[in-house]
Amino acid sequence: MKNSSATLREYTQNCLHQMAQCADEPLSTVLTEEDLLNFQQRGTGRVRNYPAEKTLSLFLRQVASEEKSCRKVLIADAADQTALNNMRLTTHNSAYCKARQRLDEHDVKALFQLSGQRFDEASPERWLWHNRRVVLVDGSTLSMPDTSTNQPEYPQPSTQKKRSAFRF
Repeated sequence: MKNSSATLREYTQNCLHQMAQCADEPLSTVLTEEDLLNFQQRGTGRVRNYPAEKTLSLFLRQVASEEKSCRKVLIADAADQTALNNMRLTTHNSAYCKARQRLDEHDVKALFQLSGQRFDEASPERWLWHNRRVVLVDGSTLSMPDTSTNQPEYPQPSTQKKRSAFRF
């Protein structure tokens, strides 16, 4: 893949459009092109098929889809790229899965905290209910290996029976 600034800007624009942040949208400043380019620049300087913003875009698409598999998101992306007459990447998921692991958790978290803060600031007053913000919680859960590396950051809940988590 060519690592040109035009290609990176295209990935960035695709990511923004995927998050419904077109220039004519009222909440178009939740994340900016500059935010995503800065996010990309924190990664390694090595040329990869999946730069940070492309990986982030695919990951967001994967999380939002009914079918959560890596392969399905790559097939959907390949179909989009074919429709746009763009070069499409392979639908084999090993490179994408490795790229996803390279996303720095703290950088992704910071990016979404920034977007949440901007979203809150950009929300019109008419969205308030009795002059108060309404916060919704969806009750999502996630599952991950109960490794010694993960335990300090993500301990078992106190309500969970000891040694009942799966181990790798």
